[in-house]
Amino acid sequence: MKQHLFPLILVLGLSTAGCKNQPSAGTAKPGTTSANDCNQITDSVGRVLVNLVTARQSIQSYDSLCRIHWKGTAPVESYTIRAVDLLAAMGLPPELADSSICRFKHIRVYLGFQEKVGFKLYLVPVDNACLKGKDPSKWNAGMDVILDKGANPILANIDSTGTAAYDQYVLDLNAPCPNTCPQPGPLKVYR
Repeated sequence: MKQHLFPLILVLGLSTAGCKNQPSAGTAKPGTTSANDCNQITDSVGRVLVNLVTARQSIQSYDSLCRIHWKGTAPVESYTIRAVDLLAAMGLPPELADSSICRFKHIRVYLGFQEKVGFKLYLVPVDNACLKGKDPSKWNAGMDVILDKGANPILANIDSTGTAAYDQYVLDLNAPCPNTCPQPGPLKVYR
């Protein structure tokens, strides 16, 4: 179950923030259901909402930490991820990404850091992004979509001055290792 937790959380965030409808259980291919059903339908996306001001502070702390330790190198602050990649990782048909079911075709994951807590991972839907073609200079990063306290997208532009109202949120999807590491993990090199 632990090895499926992070992708499940990402898809939960994507579906809650970006998908209008969920495919019915009857449309799943036979034999594709997980034996480790953790009953996420009873969970609330509200428990992973974090205020935008807090997220910005954490992202700035991560940026400062990176600049101290890797002088001369611009830190990676976020990753834009295509819905098609998330769906494929979850074993869902990637063509759902281009269907009307998914409202957003991309998400962005921001890296943050908080003293006494550690590294943070924040997720937002992205509107109007296009990461198509081999030339990244022609890609469109799109715009982050901030959520309200009900985890619904706020499609109005967010100010860039660093001042945010306290009723704007992002998803804080922290489930860091070692608590959620697969044993043994296929991507981890053991020494």
